[in-house]
Amino acid sequence: MTGQQIFLASKRAAVTYAPDPDSGELRPWLAPGGTGNVVAEQAGVLDVSWIASADTDDDHRAARENPEGLALSLGSGRRIRVQLLRHDRKTFEVVQNFVTAELLWAANNHGWDSWTTPTFGSETYRALECFDEFTRDFAEALLKSSADAPDPLYLVHDYQLVGVPQKLREQRPDAPILLFVHIPWPTPDYWRMLPKPMRVGLLEGMLPATTIGFFADRWCRNFLACVADLIPDAEVDRERGLIRRRGAVTRVRTLPLGYSPLTIAGRTPGLPDGIAEWAGDGPLVVHSGRTDPIKNAERAVRAFRLAVRSDARLRGTRMLVRMNPNRLYVEANADYVRRVRSAVAEVNADLGADTVRWHCDNHVEHTLGSFRRADLLVFNSTVDGQNLSAFEAPLVNERDADVVLSEMCGAAEVLGGVCRTVNPFDLAEQAEAIAGALTAPAAQRAEAAGRRRAAAEPWTLEAWVRSQLDALQADRRGGHE
Repeated sequence: MTGQQIFLASKRAAVTYAPDPDSGELRPWLAPGGTGNVVAEQAGVLDVSWIASADTDDDHRAARENPEGLALSLGSGRRIRVQLLRHDRKTFEVVQNFVTAELLWAANNHGWDSWTTPTFGSETYRALECFDEFTRDFAEALLKSSADAPDPLYLVHDYQLVGVPQKLREQRPDAPILLFVHIPWPTPDYWRMLPKPMRVGLLEGMLPATTIGFFADRWCRNFLACVADLIPDAEVDRERGLIRRRGAVTRVRTLPLGYSPLTIAGRTPGLPDGIAEWAGDGPLVVHSGRTDPIKNAERAVRAFRLAVRSDARLRGTRMLVRMNPNRLYVEANADYVRRVRSAVAEVNADLGADTVRWHCDNHVEHTLGSFRRADLLVFNSTVDGQNLSAFEAPLVNERDADVVLSEMCGAAEVLGGVCRTVNPFDLAEQAEAIAGALTAPAAQRAEAAGRRRAAAEPWTLEAWVRSQLDALQADRRGGHE
């Protein structure tokens, strides 16, 4: 789409602003991982400005003092400019703490048990009004930025912005719009748990997009099934991923992403203090993920105990649970951390003090250092839109580490054939995979590690950005019928 101006948006920014401890001046602090960093790197590849939400009081101050946007350097070395939207504080708080954390994240990641949660009341409907205002803020910012562009192209990222395509389409009826959802999409029966206006309204907000992208075929199939089930006037071609509705055509596509080469190259991996001495040169199992229940570290720790107790050859193996703090104000996340710590204490009481350690911080260098040192990597999420760590870890590892990968990770569609895929709820299967990986002959481990690296290498951020633009170009030619 040469010659078109590109306008990019996502809720989460890769940066937050806070006073420098020495000077007191506001400075940007880069947060590791997550959608914000992926979209920030995409902005760098495309050399475009990026619209995201201001969060803290200092973010608001930085946005107020820099109305034309803020320039910053990323870990990859790329420089970008970000425009932080100053939402009404009450509106943003409701969207951040309730709509995002309690509704959408839970709905898409199977966070409800249906027996005790969810229960919807009047506060849910009031929250949806705030979500509409939040959505309108983004649409208006994109439209204002593109007002002078004769042929704008919109890239709208992640689940908090699913209502934006509809509002853009009202003002820019012919513009190509890509909506990319970075998290899973559930089955129709699970999606039906949402209140009727929400479950239908969110789908209707998405369908005006030209292209809707997910990381995995599984999430595309679920989304198409939801539309077929809940939007009666939509004609859904599941084989081709096409939705026709009211004269418009939407294409649903799988667009996998693995890692950012420049981001990895721009970091200096290193272990947290004391971990190298604790691990020594013995076998080390590493589990890594955010402080989010879907990352499933508690079961990984219990499967590790089962493996070690069942196979005497594994005595002396140690395990590091590497956690990145995320949304600890959400009770489910805080409770998850408590459960993981309790599981670690129980296993240490059983296998020997200090057999398992957990470590929690947001230093990317520590995560990459743990990946590099591991003899086995465990990514056993109960569900995961993709899990980029499953791509990054084999590329930086230096010990031919095997990978235990949940079949419910989007990444399993690309890497499942070169990893030990497991049911994330089956401790016996995970324990068997752990034991098999740690006792495999060295030559077999080396050969498997080479195949994993070869499978992961093509899925770069740059290739993912190109695939979005290529898809949007092809789908725009489909046009309106």
